[in-house]
Amino acid sequence: MSPQERIKEKLNETSKVIEDVKIVMDDLFLPDYLQDLQLSSLQQRIEDLEKEEEEINRNIKKEEIILTMHPNGLPSGEVSVRELTLVLGGFQNLADSIANTLYNQPSVKGKIPQEILENNTFILKATRAGSFKAVLELKHSNQETFDEPVQTQTIEEVFSLLDSSNSLEKLIENISFLGPRTLKNYSEWTKSLKELNTSIDLDWHSSHKSYSKTSISVEKAERIYNFLSAFSETIEEELTLRGVLTGANVRTKTFELFNEDGEKVTGRIVKDAIGSVACFDLDRKCEIDVLKVTTINSSTNKAKVSWTLKDIREMNE
Repeated sequence: MSPQERIKEKLNETSKVIEDVKIVMDDLFLPDYLQDLQLSSLQQRIEDLEKEEEEINRNIKKEEIILTMHPNGLPSGEVSVRELTLVLGGFQNLADSIANTLYNQPSVKGKIPQEILENNTFILKATRAGSFKAVLELKHSNQETFDEPVQTQTIEEVFSLLDSSNSLEKLIENISFLGPRTLKNYSEWTKSLKELNTSIDLDWHSSHKSYSKTSISVEKAERIYNFLSAFSETIEEELTLRGVLTGANVRTKTFELFNEDGEKVTGRIVKDAIGSVACFDLDRKCEIDVLKVTTINSSTNKAKVSWTLKDIREMNE
């Protein structure tokens, strides 16, 4: 049972008790002042529960991350301004680039739209001792959605990337999908952690997801940075493909298409194209405008390709 449902149940139970007590007192013909006296404690409980419900609803509209830094050579509760700026700024840049991939495109070119930046701005709400803890708050936008809030989805992708970094195979899969801008920001952030000789812990509290925790040690940061540095080249191409749309998932924003050569192309759908794809019947011939991003690893000489669908239309015979 969710916190909202639990508090609603308590309110309903208390209201029912008040109604039952009123009936009994009316049957006893008690005067109003005695009834008020008897009901005052129950009314106070209603007020307390309503305040609790208000607090729960207020907390539902935000995500909270506690980012704990372990500065080298400093006592608990202290951190240098330089370290605080580099660590928090790097985390914000990483989240921005991932949000841009999810709701715009993975391209490294061009500015991130202002709407995405505004929806993804973390607020430093408090600091605590215990190494050095920065409490970050990310408020949900007022955007109506049938899915989780966009902020929840972005943080989920951030944690997925950090967790996948324990395996180079999983890391290359994730970073290729998230695009060259994310690769650049993740590389710069892990480089800062390595040079600062600082490990970090991240605790994520969300009303839409179960509690999550992940960490990056100095050794892990160095390993990630060295691996990402090997991605020496990124090629971006705007293409139009023809074929048959065989799959589309609006919830996960993914598509599948078999092109005219019989090759399967899968990837992400940008936010502005979701409506068009949702209305498009499967197994129909179509043209799609896509961004193709090829990332090349110089150490292995392997290339990873990701596709992002930007527009779809029925193909003229």
